[in-house]
Amino acid sequence: MSETPNKPDFKEIAGQLGCPSGDKGLRTAESMAINNGNMITLTISELNLKPNDVVLEIGPGNGSHVIQLLKDIKYLLYYGVDISSLMISEAVKLNESFVTSGRADFSLSDGEKLNFAADFFTRIFTVNTLYFWRNPKAYAAEILRVLKPGGLFSLTFGSREFMEKLPFTQYDFQLYSQQEAEELLLSSGFKIRSVNLQTEKVRSNAGMDVERDIIIINAVKPLI
Repeated sequence: MSETPNKPDFKEIAGQLGCPSGDKGLRTAESMAINNGNMITLTISELNLKPNDVVLEIGPGNGSHVIQLLKDIKYLLYYGVDISSLMISEAVKLNESFVTSGRADFSLSDGEKLNFAADFFTRIFTVNTLYFWRNPKAYAAEILRVLKPGGLFSLTFGSREFMEKLPFTQYDFQLYSQQEAEELLLSSGFKIRSVNLQTEKVRSNAGMDVERDIIIINAVKPLI
């Protein structure tokens, strides 16, 4: 009698994507670093980072992409916050030299407050975390608070239409269309500067080959 392959536990996959933990969390982090690599690269390109910028990333995962970023841009200061203590410890390990030199900092976040002074960052970005924001409008306002006037926030996520096709997004995911995400940012005080729409082929965390619709919304904090 042939053995029946184990069915993926989509609820567990969703939980690990929201907050990686344990051995499976490490594997999820490695998978996310690969699957989200192009989205991260596209988003960083939108930021147009320059020396002496102070940048915050919300949800850096294991931070494997930070090494090249700090090598490419001299005097850039990078901060990463994550709700997963495992991801923070992994990011610190992978970026040990930059953490030691003071150019990188990774800290645990509760996903609701950002423990930084107002107007602290020149740039902020996040990739594929929007679905997990507990109080979206309050969190967007918190991001606005710590961003300098005139500073840029790049919000990157998969479109509602695409995400609805994935079997694990029925668990603890809040999905957004481009319009819904723009309305969220506008209602929190941002101004929309531009929107970049992209499509890529990728293997999802459920092991499926899919064509992903990417939305990158670039929003600024008004000067006044």
